[in-house]
Amino acid sequence: MRFAEYQNYNESTGLLFWQSSMLWQRKVKQALQSYDLTHTQFVILAVIEELSEQEICITQKKISDFSMIDVMTISSTIRLLEKKKLVFRTSHKTDTRANSISNTESGRNILKQAVMEVEQVDKAFFFNDEGENTQFQKFLSALLEKNIAKTE
Repeated sequence: MRFAEYQNYNESTGLLFWQSSMLWQRKVKQALQSYDLTHTQFVILAVIEELSEQEICITQKKISDFSMIDVMTISSTIRLLEKKKLVFRTSHKTDTRANSISNTESGRNILKQAVMEVEQVDKAFFFNDEGENTQFQKFLSALLEKNIAKTE
């Protein structure tokens, strides 16, 4: 592109990150089809499970903060997961405006199976060398840390 800083599109970190991310998401989507889950639904089920293991009262806001998925998407996806009987809501103990969200037993069972599939996608997609994966995770963590600080 003539007005871009780069001489060659392969020099664009953003484009390479976008392309890699889209390819990885496509592979995860394929793996989740047999469970009738979207990637967003899978992430929300996994976040609920992670937060419940930390014994946190789980609200849509906490799911949003942890996953970085916007609150409106969380809200509509929770409704769908509830219709599928994969999550349930109960009244929050202290905040009358909020609900506490949990995975159902069925939600946990599907998540357990789906996690194994997604982990296989990750193993096939990312680096074969554990050291390269560790370095990549450090780079991603540094990017998150740098940019989260700017948004708060």
